[in-house]
Amino acid sequence: MDSLPIPKLPGYIIDDSPIRRNGRTRTLEYKSGYSYVQSLEEESEIDKSRMFPSSREDAPLAASLRIPTTEEKFIPSYVTLDGKVLKFEAFLKDEIPDSQGDYSIRKFSVWYYLVDNSLKINEIKQENSGLTQGTFLKRHKVPRMEKDSRPKDFLTWRDIRVGEILNVYGREITITNCDKFTRDFYKNEGIEQGEQVNIPSDPYIMRRKAAEEKTTPKKDIDRRRRFLDFNRKVLRFYCMWDDRERLYGERRPFTLHFYLEDDTVEICEIHMPNDGRGSFSKMLRRQKLPVNSKEALQSIGHGPSEHYKDKDFIIGNKVDVFGREFFVYDCDDFTRSHFLSKYNITQPPPLTDRIRTPAAEPPARTIPPPTGFGSEEDSLACMYSLVPKQPKKDGRKLIEMQGKALRFLGKFEDPQGEEEMDRKFVISFFLADDTVSVFEPPQQNSGIVGGKFLERIQMKNPKTGKNYTAQDFPVGEVVEVNAFRFRILDCDNFTKKFLNNDETTVDAQLRKLTLHDSMKLLRHKFDEDKEAIRLAFLAYQDGAGEVKLERLSDILSMFHVDLAEEENEPLLRWFDLDRKGTVSFAGFCDAMERSSQFPNFLANMQMEKIRRTPVASSAGDQTLK
Repeated sequence: MDSLPIPKLPGYIIDDSPIRRNGRTRTLEYKSGYSYVQSLEEESEIDKSRMFPSSREDAPLAASLRIPTTEEKFIPSYVTLDGKVLKFEAFLKDEIPDSQGDYSIRKFSVWYYLVDNSLKINEIKQENSGLTQGTFLKRHKVPRMEKDSRPKDFLTWRDIRVGEILNVYGREITITNCDKFTRDFYKNEGIEQGEQVNIPSDPYIMRRKAAEEKTTPKKDIDRRRRFLDFNRKVLRFYCMWDDRERLYGERRPFTLHFYLEDDTVEICEIHMPNDGRGSFSKMLRRQKLPVNSKEALQSIGHGPSEHYKDKDFIIGNKVDVFGREFFVYDCDDFTRSHFLSKYNITQPPPLTDRIRTPAAEPPARTIPPPTGFGSEEDSLACMYSLVPKQPKKDGRKLIEMQGKALRFLGKFEDPQGEEEMDRKFVISFFLADDTVSVFEPPQQNSGIVGGKFLERIQMKNPKTGKNYTAQDFPVGEVVEVNAFRFRILDCDNFTKKFLNNDETTVDAQLRKLTLHDSMKLLRHKFDEDKEAIRLAFLAYQDGAGEVKLERLSDILSMFHVDLAEEENEPLLRWFDLDRKGTVSFAGFCDAMERSSQFPNFLANMQMEKIRRTPVASSAGDQTLK
């Protein structure tokens, strides 16, 4: 049984002596506080004693004793004290320069490293202290500052006590407390640390806390929820700032935006054309608007107690924007729906009438008197345009009335002497351009040289204020020409034919044209001023862009085509070949383009009318039978 091998199972002890330890043991040992390299013989003996115990009974004892029992092992101080730090709390009472006894309290953390007797001081950060905080003293040995100290004498852990002052390069730092490890260390060394010392309060911190207590506590608002609910939702109000009380002040419009996500206000300027102001987009950047602007400007260390909310902006109210009163006169549709859904408030109607500046009536445009250069139309063209255009003339009238004039015999109505009583004048009215000229025939032994009395020119009738026409020279009446009053005595035969017995014009007979002449006149007008005909169609057309035939007669009369109703039918049928009863401007232009075919159309229409006349009479005879 003894020769049977024992299986290698958990719980069985196997004495496998041939197993060797391949790892190399350490060769650095300590003795009397000094490290040395042991010899290979000592190392082999130690390995043998650890790996091969003398007997099985001594094996547990050898395994339990890791350190030789014959001599206690020495460990140096830099090994035992490595990582052991004494920690203290302290403060420094630092006087403020150029002040009347004011001071500040600076809090510190003091670390003393036992391994090398070095000291490190860090300043605890305080908000709004105005000092560069952080590392106050880098880690190094701090020399003593007493008078009787030696040059190479440094501070040790024995010099740091709770409740006492530590002099570090002339700065007196008061130690107030230490941690538990530090107290246990001093207790093991036979030194008891004092109780914790209270740090005095900082006057500046006390004043700041007192100011913060005056402010209302902030409500616990879920800013994230408000951002998700009201992001990009802005109330828009239209305001007016009336600054006319100041010198050169005026009324200026603005747009006020209220952001629902954080109750901030933004005011944007509305620039008008040629307002002379800089291109600044905002008068007030986005911020919370205080209700009391004076309190907001005078408060130091804390913000204003109350800000504008969305419910404070009602049409008709005034908003104080840092001393400027803005009058709210309108808002957009989203703002009205917001007030109605959230507060059940209906915003008043817009108050644009209250902010509208009454418009001054433009001065009446008076026509200046003629300049004397050219005709009166030339002077009017200079007034209506910087680059005057040549006045348009009636070309047909100039052609038809060329060389035709009405001549009247007249005399002075108010002669200034006997020599003027027998003076006779020939007053000529030229039909082509409505001009008037006066000529005095020479008379023998009259003592007055005859000739041209008035140059041919357009004259105004003082009675009507318009240019003279053929109707303004009736026989037997008084006519004022260039401030001279003439009585019309007689006229020539052509003038008598031109005027009827009732002394009215027969211009209607002159204007009465045949159908061929009417088509030629329309063609001339169409080629000369097509735009005027288009505007006439726009004035009379219906929703479909068509003009009825009755209205077409009115358009033709605008261009001096006056025909009787029975004579106007062929011309109207020429423009309405489809018998729709309406004519468009495009159809009118097409009819004018084929105006050369109008004589044939008119001849065919007359032949058709002749052929229908016997048929109609025979049909009537059959009916009578």
